[in-house]
Amino acid sequence: MSATGTEQFTFLADMLPQLVWMTDPTGFHTYFNQRWVDYTGYTLADSVGPDMWNNLLHPDDQARARQVWGHSLATGADYEIEYRFEAQAGDYRWFLGQARPRRDAAGQIVAWFGTCTDIHDQKVAAEQLRERESEFSTLADNVPQLSWMARPDGHIYWYNKRWYDYTGTTLAEMEGWGWDKVHHPDYIQPVVEFVRQAWGAGEPFELTFPLRGQDGQYRWFLTRAVPVRDAQGHTVRWLGTNTDVTEMRQLQDQLQSAYDDLEAKVAFRNLELEHEVQALRRQVGK
Repeated sequence: MSATGTEQFTFLADMLPQLVWMTDPTGFHTYFNQRWVDYTGYTLADSVGPDMWNNLLHPDDQARARQVWGHSLATGADYEIEYRFEAQAGDYRWFLGQARPRRDAAGQIVAWFGTCTDIHDQKVAAEQLRERESEFSTLADNVPQLSWMARPDGHIYWYNKRWYDYTGTTLAEMEGWGWDKVHHPDYIQPVVEFVRQAWGAGEPFELTFPLRGQDGQYRWFLTRAVPVRDAQGHTVRWLGTNTDVTEMRQLQDQLQSAYDDLEAKVAFRNLELEHEVQALRRQVGK
């Protein structure tokens, strides 16, 4: 490479947001750009060689990085790995390391060109997202209700663990409108008609109906659903729960039966009293 070409390459490499490096065919580092020096605090003279870069990695990442880099050197395959590099302040940040070989006309590797791209913020955000998802799953799977989520048109795409435990089904069976398979045939038609209208109206709703458990028995559930809206007020998904109200319905039926029985007894007693009053009147009339 000419002096002008070298200067242009150095200028370009130093302007890139990544840490840029080069090695010979054996993996011996021969070049690092200025961003490497600024980040690590090591000069080019201190950084060249086969080991300095690995010594700056987090101890938990060093063996894996050597293995992946060694595989690329042995096979000529492109290099890609995520690892943590130590900054001169002593803290670690996540980087995406990537490298490709440069070959001569005969196909022999003459050098490796690599970059390290800072992905620390993305990794932290992804980890926080995983933690929130884990917390959500833990909460959703341990609430006493059967829970679910649906698209704006009512296509259900998620159920919690309690739903599967109760129904004995899988997501493949239940996704979309598959939930009708566990509804009582005597009630399914009005339920479908009701929820279709509810999806279209986009307002919270509730409905009570029986659902079949994996034991083949039906239990009554109170379903409540609320729409989740975006900033413009558009429904983006539905959140729903199914609360087992079988015992409550049985108690209501018992109370109603007792009330009806009491009314019947009162009516019968009133009739008896009326007969007695009429009998007394006849006696007095004589």
